[in-house]
Amino acid sequence: MKYPFYAALISLSLISCGNNDSTIDDPRPIDKEVYQFEYKSYAVKGIILYKGSSGSKSMPEESYLNNYWSMYKEPAWKKIILNLKNNSIQLVAGNSANVTYNIKIVNDSVLISNNTSGYIGDFNKENATFTLKRTLRYIKRESRNNGDGLTIVQNTSFGTTEYDNMFGTLFTAPSDMTKSEDQVLWSNIEYYYQKL
Repeated sequence: MKYPFYAALISLSLISCGNNDSTIDDPRPIDKEVYQFEYKSYAVKGIILYKGSSGSKSMPEESYLNNYWSMYKEPAWKKIILNLKNNSIQLVAGNSANVTYNIKIVNDSVLISNNTSGYIGDFNKENATFTLKRTLRYIKRESRNNGDGLTIVQNTSFGTTEYDNMFGTLFTAPSDMTKSEDQVLWSNIEYYYQKL
């Protein structure tokens, strides 16, 4: 009577051990693949202005931006969805301004794939925050005696702007600014998002 009981117990243990041969326990936590962020605040990271016939440099107050970009205090996108599984970022406005980009992440920098400007912001995985980077660029070149007419170039885009981004096309340097209304202006703005 004892032997059939022990035989059944041994066969049960062999069956249960046989089923575990192909599994591997991995105690590491699974990385979260989708992050959702909500807009919290912004900061203007400098306004640089070169103006006039001498190309003199100044750093105007934040209120000066209203003359060129009245909506800079509020981003177009209230939410951001960063999907690390399919390498995409979705900027959510809740209307037709919604947009999705393929991305790659280098260190903490988020780069739009197949885009010349590329850099869109920073993802801090430890704090689960995202910083969207936007920039305003404005160049005004008064008409010249050689027949060149008035030229104004203005845009807002992702990323940041520096001196080298602004000089080299219409003006190669501030010394090329020879008319009183010549102007080169740029500003970098950061929009801060926190995890939902």
